[in-house]
Amino acid sequence: MEIFSMVEMKRPDAGRPADRQTANRASGPGLMSRRWWTGALALALSLGFAFMNANSASAATYYRYVNLLRNWETGRCLDSNAVGQVYTNPCQQGNDYQTWTVVYKARMDHDIVQIVNKATQRCLYWNDKPALVLATVACEVSWTQDPSASLLWRAAGSSWDNVQLTDIHASKCLDSNRGGSAYMHDCNGGGYQHWKLGF
Repeated sequence: MEIFSMVEMKRPDAGRPADRQTANRASGPGLMSRRWWTGALALALSLGFAFMNANSASAATYYRYVNLLRNWETGRCLDSNAVGQVYTNPCQQGNDYQTWTVVYKARMDHDIVQIVNKATQRCLYWNDKPALVLATVACEVSWTQDPSASLLWRAAGSSWDNVQLTDIHASKCLDSNRGGSAYMHDCNGGGYQHWKLGF
């Protein structure tokens, strides 16, 4: 013997009682199960979208790239040594003195980054007093210890395939020449002032 819970449903087009199939959909354990699964699915989707948005936000505000820094005009890579001198040499994959870690620090009109040499763990640094000096120094040197020092760089460009690196204090650009020198110069947009992260 079957027991049904008959529910009278009014349709706009008919004034008769609902049929047996409609009555079963309107109540019973199947309805609770569907409601539970619908609620669980909605919750899972909400949490998933919230998690994806949180990850997107953090990805947009922090990055750390490790690679060569190659000059567009010369094809030579930024290089350094244990005493902090900075220059360019023909690029060598696997040469830790030519490998740099670019660490995102902030966002202004462009990304603000710190550039750390892999072999020495020293930061690319520029100081205009008493003379123009491009070198690497311990990354702990703070602006309060040396107000003219710059350990932060403004990375201007559409991507790290072609970027101009500018000192954030004096607005000088990282420049180079075919002889292997690396130095700071007034920004002029030339190829010697454009760099690519990667070979």
